[in-house]
Amino acid sequence: MSDIQPILDKVLDGERMSAEECIQLLESYDIAGIGAAADEIRMRKNNPEIVTYIIDRNINYTNVCNVVCTFCAFYRRPGKPDTYV
Repeated sequence: MSDIQPILDKVLDGERMSAEECIQLLESYDIAGIGAAADEIRMRKNNPEIVTYIIDRNINYTNVCNVVCTFCAFYRRPGKPDTYV
């Protein structure tokens, strides 16, 4: 049982989370548990046969980046020949 299970049980019982409980969920690595609870609530509130999603598009006006995170392979370092703005 995960340490966030009491919070998920509370929400599944129709109660609201406190700000501290929201932070616990944000800091948790139990993505499967959070997802299962969210899906259960979605099915209770909506037709279980209908699932919607959002298309999130980010229009990149440049590929120049100095952050060098491991998140994307899209960026180019400043001054490289294949950069654009």
